[in-house]
This record gives sequence, C-alpha cells and structure tokens, in this order.
Amino acid sequence: MQDFMSSIRTNKQSLIVVAVISAMLIYLDFSFLLKAQVKAFSQANAKVTKLHSDIQAVKKNMVIIEQNALKEKTNLQVKKVATEGELLTLLEQISEIAKDNSISVSQINPQKVSLPASKTKAAQPQSSFIPVTIKLVMSCGYHKLGAFLNDLENCEYATSVEDISITPESAFTEKVQLTLKTYVKI
Repeated sequence: MQDFMSSIRTNKQSLIVVAVISAMLIYLDFSFLLKAQVKAFSQANAKVTKLHSDIQAVKKNMVIIEQNALKEKTNLQVKKVATEGELLTLLEQISEIAKDNSISVSQINPQKVSLPASKTKAAQPQSSFIPVTIKLVMSCGYHKLGAFLNDLENCEYATSVEDISITPESAFTEKVQLTLKTYVKI
C-alpha cells in the first residue's frame, strides 16, 4: 500500500507540475500571443470601419454627381431663333451684353445674307429661316472680349461668330471687328 501511496504522491506532484506549467503557458498565451491578436483584430476592425465610412461617402458623392449630371442635361439651354420682329430685341441684347462687359460699341450693323444668283426661287426649297450677319466694331481689352463672347454664347438667341479681326488701338485696348451670324424666322 505504501507503493500505492508513493505513486499517488508522485502523481500529485506531477499533476501539480503539469498544472503549474499549464497555468504558466495560459498566462504567457494571454499576455503575449492573445494580446497581440486582440490588438491586430481591433486595428483591423478600425480599418474596416473607416473603409465602410469611406464607401458610404463615395456612394453619397456618386448620388450628388448623378444629380448634377441630370441637372446639367435638363439645364441645357435651347437657343431661340429670332423672328423679324425680335431682330431689334436681339440687337439690343447684344448691345446690353457689350455694355455689361464695359465694351464700347461704335457700330452695330445687321445685314440679311443674300443667296447666290445661281439659286432661283423656283429651284430652291422654301425656307422659313433667313441668315443674318451682324457686324460689330468695338473697343475693348482681350479679357473683356472673352467675357463678351462667353455672355453672347449664353444669351437666349442662337448666334455664332463668323469672323473676328483684332488690331491694337492703344496699350490695353484693341479695335475688334466682329461678324456674328444668326437666323431670323420669317
């Protein structure tokens, strides 16, 4: 029986040694390995959260971009073609645009474009639009001319620049001869 008791004591001592070693391994695992794993997990979780918020921001921005693109499509301005009665209004509008851009207009001269003599009325189809050129003589600087052309492009009537001639007049002023083309509905 003594052998049995000594084997139990030896087993108890070995169990205690195994238990102490196991406790030390568990402590080391929690202290070093698990701590590093928890830290890496929390960093990954922070990155995932940031990515999620970035994705949400991109989605919101995409919606805004799509809305703005839709607004631009609907805001495309349809240009008017002046009637014969509105030709004077168009000339006044051109003059007002020049005045708003501090441009001195010395001459504004509308002229209906005559068709070539080779085209007779019988040979040509009837058109309800007549081309009209508007010749302008102005004094201004380059920047004011650019602003004038931009405003002219954004006006309600369809006009295009057919010809432009710029000659120096003084240090910061140029003499501009500009030919615009538009159509008049008859």
